[in-house]
Amino acid sequence: MKHSQVENARVKEKIVDGFFMQLEHQPFSEIRVSQLIKSAEVARVSYYRNFDSIEDILDFYLTCFIIKQHKKEHEKNPNHEITENTSWNRIRDSFIAFKMEAERFTLLINRGLSSHIYEFYIQLAEEIKAKHMPNFKPEYKHVFVYGATFHVLMTWLVNGTEESPEEMADFLIKSLPVDFLPHSSQPD
Repeated sequence: MKHSQVENARVKEKIVDGFFMQLEHQPFSEIRVSQLIKSAEVARVSYYRNFDSIEDILDFYLTCFIIKQHKKEHEKNPNHEITENTSWNRIRDSFIAFKMEAERFTLLINRGLSSHIYEFYIQLAEEIKAKHMPNFKPEYKHVFVYGATFHVLMTWLVNGTEESPEEMADFLIKSLPVDFLPHSSQPD
């Protein structure tokens, strides 16, 4: 990676950190670029080189979070097989990833941004479905799974992540109707 790319990634991370610092002290709608660049300790030009709006920062953060998670998932399941086992692993790994970012996601939820997270999550899930599971039928199963998983994740975060990611994966897999997933051996 070139020095300029490394520096740009560092600046973006500082801006994301500054965004969350501001969000701790004020509602999302009241965050101003001038405050943000002070918190992030970056120049105004650095902000505008990377982002057009405060919403773009949140989308960038969520995109990076999902890409990181998707890369890990792809390493474990490169063929995107859908079995009870792979689904359990995918759900558990999602809970692990969210737990690592629990402070930030809880802040987003508490600041009323769960609908933004949900819209982002659903859009991404639809893109993944279209790419990796185009023949997934009937059309409503994936909507049920996405919605249930998202709302359980958000509630778990708000409740302080008391249960382990494994317990939450067990709960979700056992809560799905029997015909939602192909059955295989027990989860790893």
